[in-house]
Amino acid sequence: MSDDVVWHCIRHNHCSFMAKITTGRIFCRNPYNTTGICNRSSCPLANSRYATIRDHGGIFYLYMKTPERAHLPTKLWERVKLPRNYEKAIEVISKHLEFWPMLLVHKIKQRLTKMTQYRIRMRKLQLKGQLLRR
Repeated sequence: MSDDVVWHCIRHNHCSFMAKITTGRIFCRNPYNTTGICNRSSCPLANSRYATIRDHGGIFYLYMKTPERAHLPTKLWERVKLPRNYEKAIEVISKHLEFWPMLLVHKIKQRLTKMTQYRIRMRKLQLKGQLLRR
């Protein structure tokens, strides 16, 4: 119930993470947002049960937020280190988010895939740059 109230306030009054562009699309700059789009299902502020993946220095972490930890803002997000192997990381996500909504789990797996592909492209570009310098 309080999630709906929070979403109504964020959407219709003011959200400092909201970014509108000239085409009318509304994006979210919150680092915990899984899709980057400002909508009810992707908003980490308006969902008491939420999860996402973040990159810290080349290491991926699964961040999970549950209503039980809402009274401790410093411990609001539980952090789980993901293995570098893509298949094992998918298994860890499936294990930790076993009883979560399937739509959210699917979004998180998509984000992991996108970030893994980004990491692979970065390595290729770095190798290509090293070969050109020689």
